[in-house]
Amino acid sequence: MIVATNNTYLCFVICCLVTFLSFSQISIQLPQNPTLDSIKKAWKGHNHSAFSDTFLFNNQVFADSFPTLHPGIIRWPAGNKSQNYKWEDHLSETNKFNLKNVIPYLSQFGVDLQIAVNFGNGSAAESAEFVKFCNSTDPYYTNLRDSLVSSPNPIKVKYWEIGNESTTAWAFAWSWLGFQDNIRFRTGEPLKPLLKKDIDSLYYYGGDFYREGWVQVIGGITLREAVLGNLKFYTSAISTDTISIDYPKLNTLDPNSVRVYRTPNYDQNWANSLGISLVDGQAFYDSLSDPVNLLATNEYSWNETQVILTPNGGLKVDDAILIEYNSVGHDGAFAYRNAMKAADSSIEIGYVVVLQPELYNDITFQQDFASSPPDFMVVHSYPGGKTQPLSESGNFSEVVYIAKDEINNAVDFQTLWNQREIDWSIPNEVGVAITEWNINLYDSAPANHPHRGISGGMYVASFLANLFEKAQQDSIDLRVNNHFALIASGNNFIHLFNSNATLETSVEGKATQLVMESIGEKTFSLSITNMPQIQIIGNQQGDLITIDAIEKWGGVSIDGSSVNILFINRDDQQNYNVNLQIPLSYMANSVSVDKLFGTMVDENISTSHIEEVLLSNNYTVNLPAFSVVSVKIAIQGTLSIDDKEEFSSGFNVFPNPVNSVLHVQSEKEEYLLTIYDVSGRTIKHSNEHFSTSIDVSKFTEGLYFFNIKTNEGSKTFKVIKK
Repeated sequence: MIVATNNTYLCFVICCLVTFLSFSQISIQLPQNPTLDSIKKAWKGHNHSAFSDTFLFNNQVFADSFPTLHPGIIRWPAGNKSQNYKWEDHLSETNKFNLKNVIPYLSQFGVDLQIAVNFGNGSAAESAEFVKFCNSTDPYYTNLRDSLVSSPNPIKVKYWEIGNESTTAWAFAWSWLGFQDNIRFRTGEPLKPLLKKDIDSLYYYGGDFYREGWVQVIGGITLREAVLGNLKFYTSAISTDTISIDYPKLNTLDPNSVRVYRTPNYDQNWANSLGISLVDGQAFYDSLSDPVNLLATNEYSWNETQVILTPNGGLKVDDAILIEYNSVGHDGAFAYRNAMKAADSSIEIGYVVVLQPELYNDITFQQDFASSPPDFMVVHSYPGGKTQPLSESGNFSEVVYIAKDEINNAVDFQTLWNQREIDWSIPNEVGVAITEWNINLYDSAPANHPHRGISGGMYVASFLANLFEKAQQDSIDLRVNNHFALIASGNNFIHLFNSNATLETSVEGKATQLVMESIGEKTFSLSITNMPQIQIIGNQQGDLITIDAIEKWGGVSIDGSSVNILFINRDDQQNYNVNLQIPLSYMANSVSVDKLFGTMVDENISTSHIEEVLLSNNYTVNLPAFSVVSVKIAIQGTLSIDDKEEFSSGFNVFPNPVNSVLHVQSEKEEYLLTIYDVSGRTIKHSNEHFSTSIDVSKFTEGLYFFNIKTNEGSKTFKVIKK
């Protein structure tokens, strides 16, 4: 792996040294009766922001494309912005992905909802009430849901996170964009240390935090958000004003806990022209905090949530107000967890701040943690410090290896918590949730950067497949997995879909489709004969390590109609031919192969799709250098499947054959219905309740597979459309 020093990763422009067996055939003997393991629904997740426009997903192209990812869950309302998201305030935003628009989306695509609660300016009581709103069957909440989101049914949210990595959060929590050791003030004034042990303690225990000064603009916050106090700019004159502060509560006992600056004739055009550098941030704060502009204490007052301004002469056009104050009495994560569990004991809750020595070595903290334990700890995988310099120096095989290295780090993290369960006497198992992972959060990546090309696709494919494997092996007690991110406008390579004039599937989206369409439901292990080896740079000293050139996994389609193989050729120089030996019992009659590859040095990628009739029980597939390849073998035989995966009662599908309307007769309150055609393409994916009818009049004639999933298992019906 690549070793870090001060968060800087040293790379070496050395081509991968390739060793491969020139004369030995690379082959896989497919198992006659593979041992299958399922991919859990919550492992197939995506971040979908509440701030995204509805036109991004309310279109037929997205409706056709999203199911190809075999989605299971979406994380909402956002990452950083979830810290201060008051869901009820956004219900009137009909063109945004608010909770009212989320509910039909969940039903349409058959996905579950995962929520990061408002930890910034919310409270434990508010979050507990939100849990009841989403999950309670009490008539009060049934009627309230019907009134607010036009759906009386419980939303059934199982997975909850307490906050997210913070930017404008009440305590400016330490995170990937909060790695700064000080709060800044006016030019020439001393810095105020921002100690990680104090910030971590605030997250878990809550408490007080003085919102004064400013912090460096990092990770997407704006210049105004970097100012920790409340800002307001006036475009019309008023005599008095009442301002609700962003992070209540205010200290009503200390007469010195609030101060207000009023800057007259403030030049907003100048302020809007500033950048995000430290120089600009300093100039911006200095312009708002001149002591000569402090209001006298008789010109304002406050209660727990509001500051009332009564300045002499009133407030004038182009006045700027800065309120700095002590935010007190904020609930900590322990209080949030306990209140939310009291609201619904069946939910699972995750903490989002990774512990540092100052806390985890403290006996009192260990005891408090064990008294209010999470169900999982949330980790964010940001390998850009490794992947970016590697790809920019042409070491592409090393880039994709980092994906597996990141999964191994997650295994180590799980092992750590397994031991803490014992050492701290934690009464429940603590799992892991992985979210917002990607090859690199590099919004400003220039055109033709390698991460916009095949490297991004390779990384995502390897990360997903290795994560599934480790979770199935119980090396990681994986509760939830969410890729970063699902859809947005523009052309950011971290999104699976980009919506501009039309919806476009990014290279990461194409790679995810290949993974999920091949191993996204049921998987089995494979062994390869004469595996080629490659040497890659393993550390900053330039030492070489030897790894398998090819990663491989077996899968079975949900309807059992195909046996699939996912290949990732990590060799950035050599292509390989792999011979597949197919058991006679498969009764295989055809094969389809999809490939994703590219030029590596830029964003240019290529895809190919072929379908062939199988003339024998051997098939040779070519793996281009640095590629993701999916092979689907259509079978007519029956594979051995664990009986617990199937159920046979409670459903009936008729008529069959069908011309126009197919009826699904069911006594089940809720089930997931997925329809596939013979090629394995998803036609429909939705949550259903009891009996339902499906219009198939526009389906082309032929064979379709109707798969039904409940908590008891799954069953597939073969239906002929005439």
